Amino acid sequence: MRALEDIRNQVRSAKSRRYIDEAIAAYSGGAYRSALIAIWIAVAADLIEKLRFLADEGDANAKAHRDKLDAAIKDNKINELQKFERELLTKAHQDLQLIGSHERDQLLRLYEDRHLCAHPAFIPDSDDLFNPTAESVRAHLRAAVDAVLSHQAVTGRKALERFGRDIASASFPRDDSRLADHLRAGYMDHGTPQLRANLIKVVCKETFNQEKDSTWRWNHTRTARELQKIAPGEFEEHARSVLERKQNELDDEGLIALVAGLCYVPGVWELLHAGTRARIEELLKNVPANQLVIVHQLYNGALPAAPVDRMLLDRLSEAIPLVSRQMHFAQLTPFLGDVPDRRLIPPLIELVADASSYEGGEAVLKWVNAVSPSLTKDDLQQLLTAAASNNQISGSVLGTRQLEFLRHIGPQGEQATAAWAKWDTRWTQDAEPTASNP
Repeated sequence: MRALEDIRNQVRSAKSRRYIDEAIAAYSGGAYRSALIAIWIAVAADLIEKLRFLADEGDANAKAHRDKLDAAIKDNKINELQKFERELLTKAHQDLQLIGSHERDQLLRLYEDRHLCAHPAFIPDSDDLFNPTAESVRAHLRAAVDAVLSHQAVTGRKALERFGRDIASASFPRDDSRLADHLRAGYMDHGTPQLRANLIKVVCKETFNQEKDSTWRWNHTRTARELQKIAPGEFEEHARSVLERKQNELDDEGLIALVAGLCYVPGVWELLHAGTRARIEELLKNVPANQLVIVHQLYNGALPAAPVDRMLLDRLSEAIPLVSRQMHFAQLTPFLGDVPDRRLIPPLIELVADASSYEGGEAVLKWVNAVSPSLTKDDLQQLLTAAASNNQISGSVLGTRQLEFLRHIGPQGEQATAAWAKWDTRWTQDAEPTASNP
C-alpha cells in the first residue's frame, strides 16, 4: 500500500496539492465524506487548470471550452457552470485527450460518490446516509492522482505531433540508452495512460509504413524496443491490439516489414497468431537472399529477437557473398553497425572453418573484420583455429590478407598476442625440415 505522503508528493500542481492536503487531513480525521468532496475538487480544479494552459498554448478545443467557462463565470450562469462540471470528464477524455476511457470511468465513480456525499437531501431515505469506507477513499485518492494530478498538461494529440517532429529531426538520439532517457523524460514518466497507449500504438503502426524510408521505420523499431523495456505490460497490451487488427491483412511485403520491425522487440513473436508465424517461417526460407540482405538490410547492425534471428542465421552463407561482392571492407563496417550483433559471430566462425574456396573464405573474413568491435579474445582464438584448419584460408593470399587486417583492428592484449603467435608459428613449423622431408 502506498503511503499517503508518497501519493501527495506525486501531485504536480501546487494548487491541486492544497486540495489534496485538505482531503488527506479529512481522511486522517475520519471525515471520509469531506475527504471525497475535496478529492473531486482537486480533480476538477486540476483539469480546468490544464484546460487553461492548453488554451494559452493554442489548442483550439481547449480555447473554446475556456472561453465558454469564462463567459459563464462572468455572467454568473449557475446552470451553465453546473453543466460544465457535469461534462468536464467527457471534455477531458474526448476533446482534450487528457485521460483515457479507463481513467474517465474511475473518475466518474469518484464524481458519483462525491454527489452522494455533497447532496444527502437527494437520497430517498435520509437515515441511510452514504458512508464511504476508508478503503474506498484511498482508492479514489490513488485514482485521482494516477489519472490526472500526477501528469503535466499535454494532450495525447499534441504529444504525438511533437514525437513525429522528434523522430524526423537530426537530434533524435542514435544511442539506445539516450533514446530511453528521452522517451522517459518526454513522454512516459509524466504522460497520461492515454498518451502512453497512443504513443505505443502509433510507434508500432509506423514500423509497417512502407511509404516511409528505412531510417524512419528503423527509428520507430528502436523506439518500440525501448518502450517495451520501459513499460513491458503496457507495451504488450497495446502492441497486441495493433497486431490483432493488422497481421491477418499482411501480404509478403507486410510480413517482411514485420520481420524488419516489431520482430526486433522481445516478446512480439509470442503475440503473433500461429498462422502468421508459419507464414514468416516459410517466407524467410524462400524469399531471394538479395531481398533479405540488400533490399531490406536484415543483417544490418542487429538481428531480430528469437526465433527469427535463427531463421536469418540459417541463410547467412547466402547473405555473405551478396554483400561482400558489393561492398569493400570500409563500406561493410558501417553496414554492420558500430557494435555488431554478437549472434553473428559463432556462425561466422563455423563458415570460416567450412569455406570451400579462396573467394568464399575472403568473403567470410570480410564480415569477421566488420564485426571485429564485438569480437572477444576467446572468439579470436576460435577463429584462428578454424582458419588454420582450412587451407582455403591458410593457403590463400586473399584469406591471409583479411586476417592481417584483423590483427590490427581486432582484440588486443596478451591473450590476443598469444593467439596470433600460435598462428604465426604454423609457418615456421611448415618450413622446418623433418626426417621424412629433408
